[in-house]
Amino acid sequence: MGRFIRFLPIFLLPGWFAHCDCDDASRITCAVDTDCPDDMYCQDGFCAPISDQDGGEDGDGGTRPDYDLDGGGLPLCDSQDDCIGDEVCFNGRCVEVIPNPDCLEGDGDDCENDAYCEPSLDGCIPWEVHPFPPPECEYIPPPGQFTPIEEWVWENPVEAPEWDEVMMTPVVVDLTGQMGGDPFVIPAVVFNTFRKDLEYEQDGVLRAVEGHTGNPIFSVTDPRYYTHPVSGIAAGDIDGDGRVELVTGKNGGRDLICFEDDGTFKWATDTNSLSVGWGCPAIANIDGQGDPEIVMGAAVINSDGSVRWRHSGPRGDNYTAGPAPFSVPADVDNDGFMEIVTGSKLYAHDGSEIWSTSYGDGFVAVADISGHADQLPEIVVVNHGNVRVQSSTNGEPLWVRTSQYLIDNIPECDPDCGRLGPPTVADFNGDGRPEIGVAGVDVYIVFSGAGDILWHVPAQDSSSNVTGSAVFDFEGDGRAEVVYADEVSLKVFRGSDGTVLYQQPHSSLTACEYPVIADVDSDHNAEIVIAQNTLIDSAPQKFKGIRVFGDAKDNWVDTRAIWNQHAYHVTNVNENGTIPQNAAQNWKVVGLNNFRQNIQGEGLFDAPDLTALGLGFDPGKCRTEGIRIRAAIFNRGRQEVAPGVPVSFYRGDPRVGSVLLGTEHTTIRLKPSEHEVVSFLWANPPIDKLFDIYVVADDQGWNSVNNQPSGQNNECREQNNIGFIKDVICKSEN
Repeated sequence: MGRFIRFLPIFLLPGWFAHCDCDDASRITCAVDTDCPDDMYCQDGFCAPISDQDGGEDGDGGTRPDYDLDGGGLPLCDSQDDCIGDEVCFNGRCVEVIPNPDCLEGDGDDCENDAYCEPSLDGCIPWEVHPFPPPECEYIPPPGQFTPIEEWVWENPVEAPEWDEVMMTPVVVDLTGQMGGDPFVIPAVVFNTFRKDLEYEQDGVLRAVEGHTGNPIFSVTDPRYYTHPVSGIAAGDIDGDGRVELVTGKNGGRDLICFEDDGTFKWATDTNSLSVGWGCPAIANIDGQGDPEIVMGAAVINSDGSVRWRHSGPRGDNYTAGPAPFSVPADVDNDGFMEIVTGSKLYAHDGSEIWSTSYGDGFVAVADISGHADQLPEIVVVNHGNVRVQSSTNGEPLWVRTSQYLIDNIPECDPDCGRLGPPTVADFNGDGRPEIGVAGVDVYIVFSGAGDILWHVPAQDSSSNVTGSAVFDFEGDGRAEVVYADEVSLKVFRGSDGTVLYQQPHSSLTACEYPVIADVDSDHNAEIVIAQNTLIDSAPQKFKGIRVFGDAKDNWVDTRAIWNQHAYHVTNVNENGTIPQNAAQNWKVVGLNNFRQNIQGEGLFDAPDLTALGLGFDPGKCRTEGIRIRAAIFNRGRQEVAPGVPVSFYRGDPRVGSVLLGTEHTTIRLKPSEHEVVSFLWANPPIDKLFDIYVVADDQGWNSVNNQPSGQNNECREQNNIGFIKDVICKSEN
């Protein structure tokens, strides 16, 4: 290839393929070059002769380039006269063009060895000379290919193994305090568990597991710190230390208990009057100063566990068999402070009453349903089988759909729709306006913002009939899908008409739980997290613990790596778990006029673009130790990729038939423009025979049907993943 491959990295390569023939006992150990004599440099912990750094053939027949990753080794040029031979002056560098008569831009780019197609030159040239800004790199999921697959399941804990049932809404949160920084961070899934023989009303064990594997992080098994198993969890940094705390119901369900991010006990209230029960606290900075507060029904608790104020009135509850408060903190009157929203009362941040109605308490959601120019939100209330939207100014209803109205208009509501669960607000059908989703005893219903019934589908939840749902636009097409788990199945409905896109057996006796959607493994794809238990007798198949589903074809778009509480909306928490001091009103933020819906990440369709660059080989003592082959794996796209990208090494070109030698994996997060060097040991190479070794990024074994890599990442360009090393040989004298 002549001088074409001079864009390889000199700062990675010096000494990689040099070899010392001296006896091992005489080798000089080193950490840096200055540890070695003047005529040597540091290579792999030992000093090697500088004479081996001359590029091309080394002392043992290996190949080693002599240039920079960033293109610094390519000669500078102002005009064609500055270049030699067949080189072309392009973008200030002399490059050798590899002719490619079928050179195509975009996803048709099939250039090799980390090169790209430059149509003006009718061929491939080194990526490093690509003009700025870099090209767009997007992957748009094909519509209708909804293919969920189970990614992992948590069900048989080693610690406290009897506590393996779950009947509450899990949360997804960073427990390291580093989300958004340079370290690669994977969030945790946190949940309360219970023993089947004790059922769900006592002695809960709080657990946290890794978001990418389900492996345990901690379990709080000390009986002094048992939780109320069916209570929800609110996660957030309540004391300003940069790490989240976890607040949930204390054993017995009458108080709160708080833990540090490692499961260490922090504090507990001792009022015997907060009536947490099946409900969930919410964390917010309600007064815009100091530490955040914890809202629990009609009470506010300070970050140290002391009670700031408490009322005995309405608390955002729609359950009759026990307490299940889900009040919502939100600034609904534009005064700069958060009010505490329940179904029939509105409390100021200081505990004073702003308004009260006689229409009955209930589960609530806050969003701009009417779209009026005043940008004040409305309050959606679900109250004992009735659904209404009311003014946040005075609590007066804008419309009401009574239980009788639902019975008269929905066949599944026979004899009635049940109590109905916490409402979800989203743009279900892509019309730019919010709709409302509610689950009942045998039905899931979606209303327009004006109260019209848009669609309804059968469900099964005769046990509690107060389960919730979550929504997410998995395909990025502007229409949210509905994710709902009842007693016997997990379903995903198309938001526009309720068509079942996916159905999976599931089991739960049900409380107020619902599935959550978050990027639980930091792979820039959304996942579904559901809780399950074996208490429901009518389930054909029974499950317990936690299950996580992703898309088998890597088609679900990016989302946040957090879902921190039952009353989740995007602006109430930062992705690292810190709580905004003055949170944005979600209904005023473009794309966030919703409730219990996660948002796509920035650059909705941004994708990675993985390429491979063959660096060379080190024969070493190849007859006994094999040949070490090295390649650089680059990300030339606009979205980072998680560690674990498969990199396959082939004897010959896999496109025309070859032998797979083996597969290695990257070990670090690859941000855009970053790379990692991956090496493979060919343990038993033939002697005195030349081979071309091909390296394919994001490949777990060549897909001969489609004649392309069988990778795990959808990329903007799938044809440019191949690199190669020519004339690899193990000589008989080595």
